[in-house]
Amino acid sequence: MADYKPGSMDIRAQEKTFAGFVQFMKWSAIVIALVLIFLALANA
Repeated sequence: MADYKPGSMDIRAQEKTFAGFVQFMKWSAIVIALVLIFLALANA
């Protein structure tokens, strides 16, 4: 097993994936809020 040196791992892929996840969750929350507002206005 190779020697592990803290802080030496390339985490760009993980950071990109996390940023995509945050964007997805933000837009999902917006869409859900808009659907709920529409349902409230439509008396569903």
